[in-house]
Amino acid sequence: MRLPAPNPELESRFPHRHDRAYAYLRGLLLDGGLEPNNVLSTEDVAKALNVSRAPVTDATKRVARDGFFVIVPQVGCVVCAPKPAEVADFYRLFAKSEATITSMAAERRTADHIPQLRATIAGLEAQFDALRGQRDVGPILRDLNRQRYQAIHDIASSSIAGDLVANMWDRSDFYIRIAYGEFVYARSIQESHKKICRAVLDGNPTIAASETEKYLTYVGREIAAKLAGAPNQ
Repeated sequence: MRLPAPNPELESRFPHRHDRAYAYLRGLLLDGGLEPNNVLSTEDVAKALNVSRAPVTDATKRVARDGFFVIVPQVGCVVCAPKPAEVADFYRLFAKSEATITSMAAERRTADHIPQLRATIAGLEAQFDALRGQRDVGPILRDLNRQRYQAIHDIASSSIAGDLVANMWDRSDFYIRIAYGEFVYARSIQESHKKICRAVLDGNPTIAASETEKYLTYVGREIAAKLAGAPNQ
């Protein structure tokens, strides 16, 4: 299959070809370029990146371990097509995991964290509002959303928890993209995020956890319904 040209900044950001190929494939999955059940070969990717097949083979194996590809002998890499029930199950797990981290952040936030988190949230909200209604800004919205949660993860200060949910965020963004065509940031999502951040600022781990779990479980139901082609109940 014909693949899009890589971002010109990719080579400078990832000088090692193995990492560059991996980042390129992840970008196609999260921001568009690869759809469920698409089949691609290492030759396709190597040609797009102008590299040999060896780093591409390594990258496709890494993406397969992440759960996005199935490698079929004599066929190539097949992009996974998640079933609605699997998506709903995933978000139940994701919601519990992320709720634990936000509760940690609420427990561990100090007086020094408060002005910094408020400034971060205000800056992100201004950028979200400026982008509202614009087209083809999914990758930017996705990055801003990650920055918001990274700020909370930084306060939680738990590297083991952050490492465990890192791949979950990528998987969530992939599900959102294939369900809606690109990353979306509706006002209802924005309001949920405000409640979560407010609970962290207030030092209320119970509310932080419950709002996070409620929000992500809802997102999972919406995406599962969208993928099933039926209205959510």
